Amino acid sequence: MISQTIVFKHLYQNPPAAIAYAKGSKISDEDLKNAIKHLEKFYEDLFIELSNFGEVRELRIVDNLAEHLIGNVYVRFNDESSASKAFNALAGKYYRSNLIQEEYCPFMKITDGKCKRFEEGKCLRGALCNFLHFKQINKALIQSLRDEMYENHPEYRKNRNNLFQRKQRNHEHSSSDSSLDGYDNIKRKNIIEKWNAKYHVEKEMEERLKKRTQEKIGLAILEEKLKRRKRFDEDEKMNDYRYIRRRQKFEDSEEETISKEDL
Repeated sequence: MISQTIVFKHLYQNPPAAIAYAKGSKISDEDLKNAIKHLEKFYEDLFIELSNFGEVRELRIVDNLAEHLIGNVYVRFNDESSASKAFNALAGKYYRSNLIQEEYCPFMKITDGKCKRFEEGKCLRGALCNFLHFKQINKALIQSLRDEMYENHPEYRKNRNNLFQRKQRNHEHSSSDSSLDGYDNIKRKNIIEKWNAKYHVEKEMEERLKKRTQEKIGLAILEEKLKRRKRFDEDEKMNDYRYIRRRQKFEDSEEETISKEDL
């Protein structure tokens, strides 16, 4: 079991108008409308795709422009198995030519990392704040996507009810690191960091193994080419030798003929 929340780093590619708006610059109404359409289209595509792995409880896109936060997308599933399924299925995949970079997030709720001053309109750091500023998504769009999700996956409502009943019955929490329920934020963060570190080590080992395998295949192909080249050269030498022998026989025969005529 793992965290219910995943962060996709730098997945959303902000259009120039959205960046200018986040910085507080004035943009035309037309540019603002196009930026909103771009955002909603991305949100809709991603929500539908992620809902194939499990019930999506929250989907948020940050409005921050700091290098480590720009374009980050957070998704919280209803259960940890759905998050694991999505994480494994999307690892190494691309979204519009961008490699998906994903990590498990220590937040039990995505809003745990939000900037409260931003929601109050009082954040002085603006788009460079280190707390999360979320882009505003039309509530009607979110509701329509949730309705579509439940229509396409009616089992999600049933699973959610069963999960709630199990939690009601099970008051004792395991002390192992297999689940994050019951831990405080610091403990959860430490556990998630361990998981992410382990994931990156495994991915690095996997990449090294893949590279080594490719090198072995390359060497085998090169060796086979050299063998073919050697056989070809040997055949060429043999052909040259045969040609020389035929040429010598012809010349010897021709000299013998000429000598007889002289007699």
